[in-house]
Amino acid sequence: MNVDGRKARIILIGGIPGVGKSSISGYLARNLGIDIVLSGDYLREFVRPLCSPEHNGLLNMSVYESWKFFGDETKKNIEKGFLAQGELLNRGLNAVLNRAVENGEPMIVETLYFIPGQIEQKILHKIMPLYLYISDKDLNSQRLLERQQYTHFKSSGQRLSDQLSRYRVMMEYSLSESKKYGIPVFDNINYNDTREHILEYIRSKD
Repeated sequence: MNVDGRKARIILIGGIPGVGKSSISGYLARNLGIDIVLSGDYLREFVRPLCSPEHNGLLNMSVYESWKFFGDETKKNIEKGFLAQGELLNRGLNAVLNRAVENGEPMIVETLYFIPGQIEQKILHKIMPLYLYISDKDLNSQRLLERQQYTHFKSSGQRLSDQLSRYRVMMEYSLSESKKYGIPVFDNINYNDTREHILEYIRSKD
């Protein structure tokens, strides 16, 4: 609790690349007065050197290639690679979220590895999880190509756009998990509308 008795807002935003996680996290932080915003990409970079050799090989490849650990490229193996990397990274995420809950620290974490089943349930019920997606695949690809202008200045959107079919397998898995756990999802077709809807949703939970 904060000194005035309110619960700290601890927001977990999931989504594949190009759906607006970074931009919307920044917008929410500015409007809600949240100083701590963590990126799942940087959490992964922190975890990589600490993993054991058998796990390090898995984490040292991009998530869109992690199916190679499980055989041929199939929808099931893409999901397996996603879940395997997620299991390693979400151990650390659980610790971060638990610390934030215990200290009552407002925080936003945005992550590709949005797998509610890998988040400790005692934590999941104390934070605000939500999932961002774009139903239109062509628009998702366009946003990936444009994001280099706004938030990822030296990261090639084309490289990720080329992998979009694999990423959208992960998206469908996370959408299914969100439905299973009753987590709200937001289709970011219109960025300005979506960020306002999310801000309104978060404020309604106070």
